[in-house]
Amino acid sequence: MPQDLDPQQVTAVRERFHEARARLAQQWRERRDSEAYLRAHAAALDEAIISLGELAELPPDRITLAAVGGFGRRELFPHSDIDLLVLLTDEAGEDRALGEKLSGFLAALWELGLTVGAAVRTRTEYTREAGTDVSIATTYLESRRLWGSAELYADARDDFFASLDAGSFFRDKMLELQRRHQKYESTPYSLEPNLKESPGGLRDLQTFLWCVKAAGIAESVEEMHEAELITEREMHTIEQCFRFLSNLRIELHLLTSRDENRLLFDVQESLAGRLGYKATGMMRASEALMKRYYWNAKSVVQMSVIQLQAISDRLFGGNSRATPVRIDPAFLALGDEMDIVDEEIFEKDTNAILRVFLVFARRPEITRFSTRLLRALWHATPLIGPAYRENPVNQKVFLDILQLDKFTDDALKMMNAWAILGRFLPAFRHVVGQMQHDLYHIFTVDQHSILVVQNLCQFRRSEHAHEYPLCTQLMTALPGSWRLLIAGLFHDIGKGLGGGHEAIGAEKARIFCERFGLSEEDSSFICFLVLEHLMMSRVSQKEDISDPKVVERFARIVGTKERLDALYLLTVADIRATSPKVWTPWKAQLLETLYKASLEWLSGGSLPDTVTDVIRRRQAEAAEKLAGRVSPEARERLWKELDLVYFMRHSSDEIAWHAEMLAGHVLDDAPVVRVKRSEMMGGLVFLIYLPDRKDLFLRAVAWFGKNSLSVVDARVHTTRHGWALDTFLVTDSFNRFDTGEKLALMEEKLAAGLISEKPLPPAPQARFSRRSRHFPTRPFVKIGPDESGRAFILNLVGTDRIGLLYSISQVLAKYGVNLQTAKIATLGERAEDVFLIDGEALHDDTRLLALEGELIEALLPHGC
Repeated sequence: MPQDLDPQQVTAVRERFHEARARLAQQWRERRDSEAYLRAHAAALDEAIISLGELAELPPDRITLAAVGGFGRRELFPHSDIDLLVLLTDEAGEDRALGEKLSGFLAALWELGLTVGAAVRTRTEYTREAGTDVSIATTYLESRRLWGSAELYADARDDFFASLDAGSFFRDKMLELQRRHQKYESTPYSLEPNLKESPGGLRDLQTFLWCVKAAGIAESVEEMHEAELITEREMHTIEQCFRFLSNLRIELHLLTSRDENRLLFDVQESLAGRLGYKATGMMRASEALMKRYYWNAKSVVQMSVIQLQAISDRLFGGNSRATPVRIDPAFLALGDEMDIVDEEIFEKDTNAILRVFLVFARRPEITRFSTRLLRALWHATPLIGPAYRENPVNQKVFLDILQLDKFTDDALKMMNAWAILGRFLPAFRHVVGQMQHDLYHIFTVDQHSILVVQNLCQFRRSEHAHEYPLCTQLMTALPGSWRLLIAGLFHDIGKGLGGGHEAIGAEKARIFCERFGLSEEDSSFICFLVLEHLMMSRVSQKEDISDPKVVERFARIVGTKERLDALYLLTVADIRATSPKVWTPWKAQLLETLYKASLEWLSGGSLPDTVTDVIRRRQAEAAEKLAGRVSPEARERLWKELDLVYFMRHSSDEIAWHAEMLAGHVLDDAPVVRVKRSEMMGGLVFLIYLPDRKDLFLRAVAWFGKNSLSVVDARVHTTRHGWALDTFLVTDSFNRFDTGEKLALMEEKLAAGLISEKPLPPAPQARFSRRSRHFPTRPFVKIGPDESGRAFILNLVGTDRIGLLYSISQVLAKYGVNLQTAKIATLGERAEDVFLIDGEALHDDTRLLALEGELIEALLPHGC
C-alpha cells in the first residue's frame, strides 16, 4: 500500500508552487522573457519536488531524484509533463517499504497539477535501458540531480556515458527524425502545425543539440560555436528560432490551460492578439502570426540540415577522402556529394547561387550538397537583390532549370527550402507562408504550388505511367511542357492580394514572361492557363457535360488541343495537390469525360450537331451492348416510355445497364432496386424504378444518410407512364459493401424503405466541424432559368455536413419543386451543389424569394 504524505503539508507545497506559477505568468505577460520564465518555472518545480521527497522520508543515501528531458534542461513550459527519474541502488529496488514510500511520493506529485512522467529505475536498469532505446537515452542525456545521493547519480551517469555509442545514437536519432517528419507529411507548411513535433519545430532544434551532447562535442549552442561547428550568424539564428518558438509555446499553454502544442485554427487568432500581431487591410492577425511561424520553421529546417550534416561529418568523416572531380568552374564532386571550390565562391561568382541547382539536377549520381556548400549557400542568399534578378545570365539559368527534362520539381523545392526561390521571384515571395482560409487546402500557398509542379513533373516520368496513363501520355507529347510548370508555379500566386487571384496571377505571369524574354506565343499560353486554371474543374463538376452545348462552349474558350491538354494536366495536378481527400475517382472521370468530349469538338466538330443525332448514336451503341442479352422488343418496350431528356443525361453504357435491369419489369408495381460497384466513378451506382410517389427522392436520400452513404450525383426521371427511374452515385468511406451478398441485402433494404409508410425523419441536427467553424463558407443560393427556359438551375454553396442534401430536399419538396438532376461537389468541407429543378413556385417571385430564404437557412449550422 502507498504510504500517504501529510495532506496539509502536501497542500502547502502545492499552494506555494501554484503561487509561483501565477507570479511567473504575470511576469511573462509583462516582460515576454522566455528564457527567464522557463528557468524560473523549472526552479519552482525543483523546490516542490524536493519538498515532497523530504515529506515522503525517502532515504537520500539510496535514492536520487533527477530531472530529465525538458525539465532536466530547465526548459519547463507552463503545462509540460514532470519528467522525473527516480534512481535507486540495486539493493533499494528490492525494498518493499521503500516502494510504498515511493508510491506515496509519486501520488503527491499529481497534486501539483501537471502530468507526471516519472520513471523508477535501479542503477542496472538505468544503464541497460539507455543502451536499447534511443528515446530513453535521449531523456537521460539531459538529466540533472535534484535531491538524494550524488554518488549514485554520478556513478549511474558514468555508466551511461561509458555505454553510449555516439555513432549509433546519431543514426538512431536520424531514423527517429525521419519517422517523426513522415507523421507530419514531411513539411513545416501544414495549416495547423505542431510547434513541438512538426518539421521546423522545437524538436528539430533539440535533435542536433542531443547529437552534439552524445558525441561530447558541446553542451549548448554557444559551445557549438566555440567548437567551430557553427558560425556566429548560425548561432544567433538558432537562438532567435528557439526564442520565437518558446514564446509561442509558453503563450499557447497559458491560453489553452493545457499541454497544447498544435497551432489549431481555434487558437490562432487569439494567440496572435496576445502576442501583439495586428490585422492589416490584406491580412488577418492570425495570418501575420502564421507567416512569421512558417518563415521561422524554414530557418529551423535550414539550420537542422546544416548542423546534422556537420555532426555526421565529425562522427563519420564524410567524403573528405574522396578524390575531388571538377564538374563546374564553381563546383566539385566528392563521391556522392557536391562541394564548392572555395569558401567565397558565391561572392566571386554570384550566378553560382542559382547554377548550383542546375548542376545538381544534371548530375543524378550526386545525392546531396556538402556541409560546406550548404553553409556557404545559406550565407550567400542576401546577395540576391534587384540587380541580380534582372541579370540576363541569372534569368537564363532559371529558365534552364525550368526546362530540365528531369528534376525541375526537386530543384524548385530545394530553392524554396533555402529561401532562394522567393528572393529571386518577388511575386512568389509574397505567397511563402501564406495561409489559405478555405475548407480544402491543407498547405500554405507556396507549398501547394510546389506540389502542383511536382505532380506535373511526375506525369513526365514513366515510373508513374500506371498511376496516370492519360496524364503521362499527354504530358510527354505536349510541346514545351516546361511552360506548364511556370503556370503551375504562378497559378495561385495572386492569393492574398485582394480580388480574383486568377486575374492577378495571370498579370504577374505576364510580367514574368516579359522580363525573362519569353515569346508572345509562350506568354499567351502560360497566362491563359493561370487565368483559367479553375474553369475545367468548375465546368466538369457543376455543369451538364452530357450536353453538347456545354462542351462546345468550353471548347471554344480553350481554343486548341494544346491548351486543352495543358489545362487538363494543370487541373488534375492542382486538385491532387490540394488535399488527399479532395481528389476522387468521380472527379477524375468527370474531367476525363469533359476532356475527351472537348477533344472531339476541337478535332473537327465530330460531336453530333443535333440532339436527335446524339440520341440516335447513344441508342445504337446501347443496342449493340445489349445484343444477345435483351431482345429488341423488350428493349423498345422500355425505351418508348423514356423521353429525350433521359437519353441526353445518360451514356450508352448506363442506358444499356438500365435496359438490362428493367426490360422485364416495365409495368411492375413492386420497386426494382439494383446496385453495382463502379471502379471508374469510385463508388456505388444505384438504380431505382417504381411507380412515382411524392416523397420518393426524400426517402431515398434519407436511407442513404442513415446508412452513412454520401450522394455525389443524382439523376431523377419520370417515365411517360408515371414510373420513377432514378440513379444515384454514392460513396462509402468505410468500404463496407465488398461482396455480392452485401449488395443484394442493400437492394432489398432500400426497396423496403422506398415504399414504407412511416413518417419521414426530421433533418439531422449536425453541427459543423472545428475547421469549418474557423473557415466558414458564406451560404450562397442562386436560382435562374436554364438556356431552354423550361427548367431552372439551382446553385448552392455552403459548408458540408451530415444531412445537408436531405435538408435541401425537404425545402424543395415543401415548395413543390421537382428535382431532375443533382451534382454534389465537395471540396474538403465546402459543398458546391448544382440542381436542375422545375415547379410552379419557381415562376412566382414571392414564393421564389421565400424558397431561396429557406434554402439559405438549410445551409446554416444548427443553432444559428
